[in-house]
Amino acid sequence: MIRFRALTIRLLLALVVPLLVSSILIGLGGAWVIRSVVDYTSDRLLAGSVRAIAESATFENGRLQVDMPPWSLALLDSPQRDSVYYSVRHGEGLLTGYNDLPRFDAARSATGPVFRTLIYAGQPVRQAAQAYRVPGVADPIIVSVAQTLDSRLAVRKQLMTSAGLMELTLVSLVALLIWPAAKWSLSPVGGLLRELSNRAHARDLDFTPVPAREVPDELQPIVLAFNNLLGQLERSVEGVRRFTADASHQMRTPLAILKTHLTLLNRKRRPAADRESLADAIDAVDRLQRLIEQLLGLARADAVDEQGQMSSDLGRVVQAVSQRWRPRVEAAGATLSVALEDIALPVGLGAPLVEQILENLIDNAVRYGGTSIRIAAWLDETWTVLDVLDNGPGLPDKVRARAFERFVRGSDAVADGSGLGLSIIKALAERCGGQVDIGGNPNGGDFRVRVRFPLIGPVALSD
Repeated sequence: MIRFRALTIRLLLALVVPLLVSSILIGLGGAWVIRSVVDYTSDRLLAGSVRAIAESATFENGRLQVDMPPWSLALLDSPQRDSVYYSVRHGEGLLTGYNDLPRFDAARSATGPVFRTLIYAGQPVRQAAQAYRVPGVADPIIVSVAQTLDSRLAVRKQLMTSAGLMELTLVSLVALLIWPAAKWSLSPVGGLLRELSNRAHARDLDFTPVPAREVPDELQPIVLAFNNLLGQLERSVEGVRRFTADASHQMRTPLAILKTHLTLLNRKRRPAADRESLADAIDAVDRLQRLIEQLLGLARADAVDEQGQMSSDLGRVVQAVSQRWRPRVEAAGATLSVALEDIALPVGLGAPLVEQILENLIDNAVRYGGTSIRIAAWLDETWTVLDVLDNGPGLPDKVRARAFERFVRGSDAVADGSGLGLSIIKALAERCGGQVDIGGNPNGGDFRVRVRFPLIGPVALSD
């Protein structure tokens, strides 16, 4: 069985199929009515011709005579020029007409005209007959008139053709009106679809319930169920937010205390084996702290955060972060340089989130880069652009295609890391409609990560 999933097609079929069935039934009924009316009218003309002939019969001077008036058969005249046959019989004798025209004995006992269809002279004819009493004559005379069927068939065809054309015109007109009627009937569904589609493609999740009073009654249960699902999803997201905040506090503090105590223990005089074990433990704590920071940053990037609706000056963020990171970069044996345009560089993202993007870029450059790290930011025609370059080895081709996937690291990576830095950068940039791409090494030149933020108008800076 064919299943139609489109509501418009289903509605059209639900309307058109009954319309076609109804038109067929109406056509069959109309054909029967036309046939009945034409036959009745034609039979009345035959009966009138029989009556006109019978009224011309007289009995004078002991003799029965029939003086047919000219108009008695003219009643049956038609454009099709039907052949007309008649006979007037008294008893077994023929008074006038066609002797071979079959007798219609049923007329003797009938009180009115009788009719039948038969084959005469090699063609179908319609015969009418009636018995009449002539004053002065004991037995009645039988008057019979037969006519070929060409005229009544022509009338039937003409009427059926006209009725068929009218019905076809009406059905066609209704069918043409069904399409806009179906579209109009389904317009509330289209409005609901646009509402849900806009939410699906929005940068930020919108948990506001869909107004149920603006949709048809049949769709209200679906909308109410969807609103209930939105409520559950909002509670789930809020739970993730609370977990992120709680985990940020509950996990950082114990690790900081553990690292402090391990550092103090490592400063005391101890055997070389103990100092090596403590150094490994401190290094493990550092890696765990870094992983927790990355995971929490990724959770903040994925969550709906009001900071995503704020704005900041990219240039001011770059200056603040570069000053904060310069000592660490220099301690790693590298240099950090900054090139900024002397204009405001607004981006549609809060300063804390922009700082997180830049800090992840600098941290990656320190861990995997070379001896030179350069930061540049400027405006082009459609973007506010941030570049972070280093002269390190970059990413191999086999890793570059999956660089923004979570926990993806090169098999030959030597520095500690979680494989989350670029994922966090991409998630945060896309929060404001931005883009991230990588270029440069391993084919030569500096390795580059470029972040593009959409241009925005004048803003109230969040920092």
